[in-house]
Amino acid sequence: MKRAREIVKNYFKIKDFEPIIGGVRLSEIVRHVKTPAYVYDLDILKQTYTKLRHSLNSDIRIFYSLKANPLVCICNSFHKMNAGAEVASLGELETAICAGFPPEKIIFAGPGKQRHELEAAVGYGILSINAESRDEVKAIGTIAGSMRKRARVSLRINPKKNLSGSQLQMGGYPSPFGIDEEKIPGVLSMMNSCRELEFAGIHVFVGNQIMDPGLAIENVQNTLDIARGIVAARSGSSLKLVNFGGGIGIPYYSRQEEFDIVRFNRELNRLTQLSGKENAFEKTLFLMEPGRYLVAGCGVFLTKVVYIKESRGKKFAVVDGGMNANSMATGNLGQKIPRNFPICCANRMNETDTEKFDIVGPLCTPMDIYGRDYDSPRMSRGDILCAPLSGAYGFTASPGRFLSRDSCAEVAASGGKFRVVRQKERTEHILAKQNF
Repeated sequence: MKRAREIVKNYFKIKDFEPIIGGVRLSEIVRHVKTPAYVYDLDILKQTYTKLRHSLNSDIRIFYSLKANPLVCICNSFHKMNAGAEVASLGELETAICAGFPPEKIIFAGPGKQRHELEAAVGYGILSINAESRDEVKAIGTIAGSMRKRARVSLRINPKKNLSGSQLQMGGYPSPFGIDEEKIPGVLSMMNSCRELEFAGIHVFVGNQIMDPGLAIENVQNTLDIARGIVAARSGSSLKLVNFGGGIGIPYYSRQEEFDIVRFNRELNRLTQLSGKENAFEKTLFLMEPGRYLVAGCGVFLTKVVYIKESRGKKFAVVDGGMNANSMATGNLGQKIPRNFPICCANRMNETDTEKFDIVGPLCTPMDIYGRDYDSPRMSRGDILCAPLSGAYGFTASPGRFLSRDSCAEVAASGGKFRVVRQKERTEHILAKQNF
């Protein structure tokens, strides 16, 4: 649990041996909110975004990726700081609108957009629909024609280059994501013949959890090279948008090095500044769409120990929230090699005597486990465990309906106050209410 305590102390102040989240003692929050629960420090969220924004050139725009955490109060915080929004479903599009993002600051990605989703995107007049197949481009043109509107479309490109190094690779090989780079000329030719479509630019996103800034910079350079080729093929007509995607990684585990954001931003600024002097990018907006990087550190997941048991010489701490509430922490969201997620006993952070525990959730599956052989203070029933770096891919990325367990609450804290922004809800038992 040493790693988790280090992370907590890196993001949050510690007072009387307990974390202070948004200016509020953790014990005060737990007194009013039942576990399992997520707590988000909106002050840290704002600090992270502001630091990133101030380190980038003005022609680089930040679009928050809602898939990381679509909670309306979090989205609204980014809107108030003048960010844009990247969405991947009608639900996320409507959340972005509800959070205050104007349509001209919304882009819509995803390989399987359905007709009603495209109709909504065209109807709102969003900045860009990022098309991921030739058929999708055709569908957008047909829908725009039927609505007597003109749709702005960017092409998501699956690059030829295999930029390996991402934990979850999404480009450079046969993929459902994006249009193969070699097929782009044919798609552009088709778009040119459709008056209802406006070609906005390109989007290249190679993967998630990229920890190597060199790899991320290489992707930026490759994206710019692809864009130059497209501009040359279109007789020098500049692009409105060049989207470098997201994917900046977070070091959850002890042997992962932190992404060198200073080095990456310096190179990104240099490359876009040089490109801005070229005719190909004379009026281009450069986009990046981080999600995890912006919100992971602002959130903690809280879960309570309900039992301590011993089985054949091994001790288990059974907690009230498992993979149903936090699939990321239990290793069920893209983690290929099981590793102990950073988690600590929040009400025993000052204790140094330890013993080993396996920490498991309440579900009847061996997949419901945070990790094995944690060195932890001697835990007992009622202790509160805290998993930091839980602001991204938490509640909405977890199988909350599994085993019909209770849902969990989400809490926003800022300036010494906190409020429950989503109540804990019991799973609906629809069939029990039916009259047959």
